[in-house]
Amino acid sequence: MYVHVKGTQGARPLLAPAGLSDPLKAVDAINHLRATAAAQNYHFETSIDFSVFAEHRMRVRNSPPSPMFDTDVNRHLNERAFWMCARDGKGEISALQAFRLDEADPSLAEWALGWMMGLYAKRKELLIPDAPHVPDHSATSLIQGPVAYHGELWIDKHHKGVFETFTRFGMILALMKWQPEALWALGSKAMATRGHFVRSGYVHIESSFLRWSWEPTGAEQNEWIGIAERRHLEFMIAELTAREPKYQPSSAL
Repeated sequence: MYVHVKGTQGARPLLAPAGLSDPLKAVDAINHLRATAAAQNYHFETSIDFSVFAEHRMRVRNSPPSPMFDTDVNRHLNERAFWMCARDGKGEISALQAFRLDEADPSLAEWALGWMMGLYAKRKELLIPDAPHVPDHSATSLIQGPVAYHGELWIDKHHKGVFETFTRFGMILALMKWQPEALWALGSKAMATRGHFVRSGYVHIESSFLRWSWEPTGAEQNEWIGIAERRHLEFMIAELTAREPKYQPSSAL
């Protein structure tokens, strides 16, 4: 919507630009990834029923979801999160991941530690940070507003070839669903240094984003962060939908 302002040439936007720059390309990117998965003999499913997610996770990983995706901790999780799985040609689950939307205030750097500790406290699990805040000059200090957390990523060791297709499919879905300022994920040093963050679609990576004296179950004392801002995700979409896309999924982790 535009309004003419007296004394200016042309028109000026009434509101700041919002939404995806090219929604059709986003749809094309999703279709491209779906077709890539089908060619690998996989199909993807999404859901907001986290009681079903908990059942799947217990079956394939023999452990409950993290507090971020635990319905006992989050009463309205289905309103702010979704999960997805990949099934192989036999219908067996070969991959899982989940996304949730939150508001980082005043910034991702200042909000993330308290957010995580609060969720674990609700489940009566103790966390002790080694530092009260993230390292100075972190890019997360520049990110605020709606952000989507990407967690619960698991790929069966016999199905590593679906890794990139699966993660990018979920990240683009999260962008289309919520249009957050950024997606973020936590991982180990091995995950960061062996290229898994980058292959997923996370352009910016930082070490020791969260540092623990007593860490969450399954985490390391120094947790790395991967960040994909909205512009990074839009670039991913443009690359996937280019006439001769450079992106080709790898066959192994």
